[in-house]
Amino acid sequence: MKPNYGYKYPRPAVATDSVIFGYDVKEKILKILLIERGIEPFQGKMSLPGGFIKIKTETDEDGFVINEENESLLDCARRELEEETGCKVRYMTELGAFSTPGRDPRGVVISDAYYALVIPGPVRGGDDAMEAQWLPFHEVLDVINHMPKGFHFLAFDHDDIVKKAYYRLKEDICFEPIAFRLLPEKFSMTQVQNIYQEVLGKEFDRRNFSRKVLDSGVLDMLPHTGRNIYYRLNEEKYESMRNSGKRLKLIFV
Repeated sequence: MKPNYGYKYPRPAVATDSVIFGYDVKEKILKILLIERGIEPFQGKMSLPGGFIKIKTETDEDGFVINEENESLLDCARRELEEETGCKVRYMTELGAFSTPGRDPRGVVISDAYYALVIPGPVRGGDDAMEAQWLPFHEVLDVINHMPKGFHFLAFDHDDIVKKAYYRLKEDICFEPIAFRLLPEKFSMTQVQNIYQEVLGKEFDRRNFSRKVLDSGVLDMLPHTGRNIYYRLNEEKYESMRNSGKRLKLIFV
């Protein structure tokens, strides 16, 4: 018989939040997916998509919980993202836990945050979200950075989560081939440079940038007859590099 364990101490709630970056190839800008909250707390305020982890409980005849089953944190992040925005993301990177006292006025809530870089698609508000929309990321970040001390642009502590996610994105894009996966199967070096300049927030010398990217060894140059040169990501070369313990080093000074 399964033992029935009790617990006399307060138990914090667990939630997830997702920072979804989108790079628009045509507009050449980095965007962020935000929702307008449809419920309290912070009703009407912009926030990241997210919510509480789903738990199924079984109780005995006296109302005591005798069994609990929960979804994983990653499954929670994907589910909440889809419910609130209609956006589906396969690959997400974990940022870490956020547990600053008072981050949620409803009580003690620990959030495990994730981020992803995707191609922006249609979104719509759902569940707890009145609206979902893609906004220019650097405009949002500028507002966050200029908020008076003690005030926040986004609900809860989502300003801090966004800033940490952006720091990670700028780091990861230099060591992982995430930028190439946002482009068509064949792409130009100019398209690659546009992504890196937008994400990293600076401009690079064209020749130096091209040399650095080609030296990484993960791109194949496609046959061409004119001046337009196109490339594609060689997944096998990248996987071989990663399996050998090496990483991309697309660091531009």
